[in-house]
Amino acid sequence: MQAAVTANSDPPSAVDGGTHQSIARLDLLLSALSEHPERGLRLAEVCRATGLGKATAHRLLSGLVAYRLADFDPESSRYTVGFKVFAWASGVANRYGLAELTRPGLERLVERFQDAVYLSIRRGDQAVCVERLEGGYPIKTLAFKVGDHRPLGIGAGSAAMLAALPQDEARRVLAATAKERAKFRCSDAELGEILQAARRSGYAFVDGRIVPGICTVGVSILLDDGAPVAAISVSAIAERMHLRRRKEIASAIAGEIRSLAQAGGAFLRAANRSRLIAALPR
Repeated sequence: MQAAVTANSDPPSAVDGGTHQSIARLDLLLSALSEHPERGLRLAEVCRATGLGKATAHRLLSGLVAYRLADFDPESSRYTVGFKVFAWASGVANRYGLAELTRPGLERLVERFQDAVYLSIRRGDQAVCVERLEGGYPIKTLAFKVGDHRPLGIGAGSAAMLAALPQDEARRVLAATAKERAKFRCSDAELGEILQAARRSGYAFVDGRIVPGICTVGVSILLDDGAPVAAISVSAIAERMHLRRRKEIASAIAGEIRSLAQAGGAFLRAANRSRLIAALPR
C-alpha cells in the first residue's frame, strides 16, 4: 500500500511521476505563472521554470486555458494565471469570514500608518497571504503578495502565529519546516530570539532579516482554544519602525483584532473573547 501524502510532507516529483502526477504538474504550472502575474511566461519559459517537456507543458497549459484557469495572449504568446483562479482565491481568503470581517480594520490601519498592511491565514505549517493593502508612503515595502506562502516563523505575521502555539507544537513545526526555512535570511538562533520576544510582548517584530531594509510588526488572531488562525501585520522601511512607532502599530493592530470580537463571524462566535483579548498587546 502506498503511503498517503499529508499536507505537510513533500509530494512526489511532478516531473517524474507519482500517484497525483497530473495534479502535481498543474500545481507546478500555476505556481510558475503566479510568479509572473503581469508579464506572464512563454512556453519555453514555463518549461525552464517547471522542468516539464515542451509537449507536456503545452498540453496542460491548453487545458488550463480551456477551463479558464490560465489565459493566453496570442500576440505575445504568453500565459498568465486566469481570473477563475482569482475567484477561487477570494473564497479561500474569506475562510472563517476573515476577509470580510478584517477588511475595515485593515483599511483603518493603512489609512493611519500609510504603510503596507497584510492579512495572513495559517494553513498547516504555512502562513498564506490573503490580503494586502498598499499604503500611501512613497517608499513601498511590498515583499509579500497575495497568494504567497511561507513556513510559520518567516515574516512577522507568520512568526506571531508560531509564537502563539504551545512550545511543543512550535518545536515540531520548526523541525518540519527546517529545510524550507533555510532558503530565507533568518537563522534558527535569530528566529528563536524573534519568537521569545513575541511571547513576551504579544507581537512579533522582524527587523529586516527576511527582506533587507524592511521591518514588520505582526499580531496573531486566536481561536477559543488559543490556537492562532491568522495574523495582521504592517511593514515599513527601517527608518519608520523605531521602537515607539513599532509599539504604536502593534497596539493599533491589537485594537482592530479586539474589535473583531464585536463584529461577530463564524470563527469568532465560538471564541472565548477574554482569552483572545488577553493574548494581545496593550
